[in-house]
Amino acid sequence: MEQKNAIALTIGNFDGVHLGHCYLINELKKISNHNPIVVLTFDPHPVAYFSADNPKPLLNTLSDKIELLRKSGVDAVIVQKFTKEFSLLSADEFCNWLKQNFNISAVMLGHDFCYGKQRKGNFEHMKAFAEKEHWDIRQTPAFKLYEDQVVSSSFVRQVIAQGQAEEVEKLLSRPYFLPGVVVKGDQRGRLMGFPTANLELDDALVIPKYGVYACYVEIDSDGVLLPAVMNCGVRPTIASGLKLQIEAHILDFSDDIYSRKVKFHLKKFIRGEMKFTGIEQLKEQIAKDVQEARSFFMDNRNDKVNQF
Repeated sequence: MEQKNAIALTIGNFDGVHLGHCYLINELKKISNHNPIVVLTFDPHPVAYFSADNPKPLLNTLSDKIELLRKSGVDAVIVQKFTKEFSLLSADEFCNWLKQNFNISAVMLGHDFCYGKQRKGNFEHMKAFAEKEHWDIRQTPAFKLYEDQVVSSSFVRQVIAQGQAEEVEKLLSRPYFLPGVVVKGDQRGRLMGFPTANLELDDALVIPKYGVYACYVEIDSDGVLLPAVMNCGVRPTIASGLKLQIEAHILDFSDDIYSRKVKFHLKKFIRGEMKFTGIEQLKEQIAKDVQEARSFFMDNRNDKVNQF
């Protein structure tokens, strides 16, 4: 069998590619001995696989996760299909699977990483296997941005659900973004003088707290950030029982971007969703929201969206 090139490996779901994940990757670089840095991740997310009827919302699509990992300095991302057969591998079988598929020189595991059927594999288990195979294996401690709070994907989801856009940006070292395609809406925004780009969002993603946000709109991942006001909610002033709609009014912009791929980068929560007495009152509030967003962008005009 042809010898595979040696790699430095880390394993996990890496949902969100947050500061804890970046810390793990940077620690792996220190023991890589200049071998390629490789992330092994899974699709679908194992939690989604085991709870298909009630899946946990994710922070990224798979393609965005791969892109963010590459931007964090990873040389390759390997996506293992998480199937029933794969889920039944015991901890010992999983380690043997790693040995058979990769020429591993070093492994860095996160503080809470478990593997194998019923999650029986842990750092101590893999360490015993690694010592026989002469892998340099280490484990990172929990990464804490604050004294008593571990940075985790579940904590990031919680903060997004609370509408804390600026706090989320600290945890991710970039704004949380909603990717999708611009689709035609009901044109109500245009009729009120505030045309919007309506986002067709992947329904597996975390939805932020309903309300109004200052955000940047990026079209076709071109790196150009257009200041905008985003509304996320069910528009109770228009009618009851409407489905969730996420739309952004891009400031001082009139191009047709239907069917274009966009990302809404959330920067600041302006207000929660409200029900108004009528369309005129709604228009007045939107005008105030736009003015507040303009003030925010003026105060932060030197700000750049950090995407690693």
